[in-house]
Amino acid sequence: MTPGEDETFENRQKESDIALIQRAQTGDTEAFGELIHRYRGQLFRYVRALTHDSYLAEDILQDGLIRAFIHMGQLQNADRFMAWMQRIVRNQAYSHMNRREQQREQHFSSFLAFGAEDASWSEQDSLDKTLNHLLNDADWRSQEAGYDPYQAIVQQEMRNNFHKLLGCLNEREQQVFTSYWMEQLSPQEIACKFNLTSANVYQILSRSRKKVSQLHIHLSVEEMLAEWHSIGQNRLILEEPLSFRASQTWNSAAASIHEMLGYIGSSPSLPMVMGMSGLSFRLTILPKDIHIAGPTAYNFKEVLTRGLQRMGYRSRAVEALASEVGLNANLVDPSMLEEKAKGKRLLNPRLVRALSLIRYSIHRGIPAVVWDLNIPEFGLIYGYDDAVRTLYGTDFIKSGTIPYDHVGRGVNQEVFVLAAESDGMIREMNLRAALTDVLAHYRGEDPYTLPNTVSGLAAYGVWREALGNRRVEPNGHAYNIAILWDARRYAGEFFKELSLSWASIPRYTKLMPFCRQAEELYRIMTDRLDMLKQCFPFPEGGKPNEKVQGDKAISILVKVEELERDAVVAIEALLKEWLNIPRQ
Repeated sequence: MTPGEDETFENRQKESDIALIQRAQTGDTEAFGELIHRYRGQLFRYVRALTHDSYLAEDILQDGLIRAFIHMGQLQNADRFMAWMQRIVRNQAYSHMNRREQQREQHFSSFLAFGAEDASWSEQDSLDKTLNHLLNDADWRSQEAGYDPYQAIVQQEMRNNFHKLLGCLNEREQQVFTSYWMEQLSPQEIACKFNLTSANVYQILSRSRKKVSQLHIHLSVEEMLAEWHSIGQNRLILEEPLSFRASQTWNSAAASIHEMLGYIGSSPSLPMVMGMSGLSFRLTILPKDIHIAGPTAYNFKEVLTRGLQRMGYRSRAVEALASEVGLNANLVDPSMLEEKAKGKRLLNPRLVRALSLIRYSIHRGIPAVVWDLNIPEFGLIYGYDDAVRTLYGTDFIKSGTIPYDHVGRGVNQEVFVLAAESDGMIREMNLRAALTDVLAHYRGEDPYTLPNTVSGLAAYGVWREALGNRRVEPNGHAYNIAILWDARRYAGEFFKELSLSWASIPRYTKLMPFCRQAEELYRIMTDRLDMLKQCFPFPEGGKPNEKVQGDKAISILVKVEELERDAVVAIEALLKEWLNIPRQ
């Protein structure tokens, strides 16, 4: 073709693409198929350049194409179709690689081991991914593999990013950092090269990595915002959730999930959310002092997404939780909870993923459940504004705005974001699976509690032991009581609601006695726990370490445990009878 003919052909191709895109946005599968036929090869090479794995690239591309077709309506500028597709498959690639990534532990563990204060930064897989790609990129050092224009673009982007990251280091830090990462010299070799001690090298590496990590997170956020800006999604604020203004429960996870589901459609009742998620039946105690973190000492992602699945919803989550129990936010210096204090803490490595999931949920008209907005409890994010880098959120403490970069910078520096959706089908609750999970928790077979905690029926023993040793922390102890009282109150309401729903269904007649028995047991249990709640009010906590009060608490807990064991028998009988009901 002549230059003029070539230009004419490109214009026609562009016009043809736009027409296909417009048809695909109406749900035309043939139009979308033609678009993919035209661009699949380019997209495959792009993903392969990111993953360096042809088989993985094919899986990622397939997932990305499905996601693209589902969300074609979100593409506002047809001219940016290819950039939009690349963003989708890149996000899919990063998600896959995060799960499969094999870090170079042996090489990197040496300087992590030097300072325990930096051990948490081994979580920064996104930075490590960038550095490892650079380190393992054969074409950086040779051209043996041949020239691939798409891979070359990715390599150039990585080189540019690497030099941006080095810009935050001084000259000596740059020398040591590049020697370690690019030349793969050992700390001892670096020490000889620059006339330093090995201790100096470890300190410089640790300090440099922290600086580079923070800049990498900041640049990643800016890149994400630029991508969203390119498709015109810069600000969206949903109707403010009202659950926390007059909360019906002490359980902030249940309150948040219940409100979130209401944005999707007709939400299950709060007792049903509490029961089906298992939150009505949980009891986890931190021995010795009955720390305030006991009620939330479980794997958020597994427990809450599993609970949503039992209720018929799909969900996804991002989390970066501390491996050990953190501070009691009620007892720290109030200045530690202020915005100024958050701004001084390190940016969280999961910040970009957290913000991405929040935005994903909001753009589907659903708030995201988020941990630790103002205090270590759950709340909801229902809006964002890129112009001022601000999220709109609410929890038990207050409603207001939260700077983007304050996510994950609370007193315990943890991140958890949960988003739910429905596939539009009629939801079917899996009660049998939910109650099976409840029994596993009671028996101590729940795999989702955290180390150094005791869960289920066994928790009562360590609780009484702590009271007997007079080592209980009053504020945390009172919170554990309030949460348990609230949970068992809703357990009774859960079985009451089941009884009412089954009353008109003949095939469930045999289940009713067990259901009513469980309801009554949890009602009595709630009365006993209310006595404890009156003795040890939150947040003051009362005097659990005084003999009279401590012994009274022990006596009540013995009776509550007996009732719990009877309730377990009732649930087991209900499930056994359930198995005998003929399937329809």
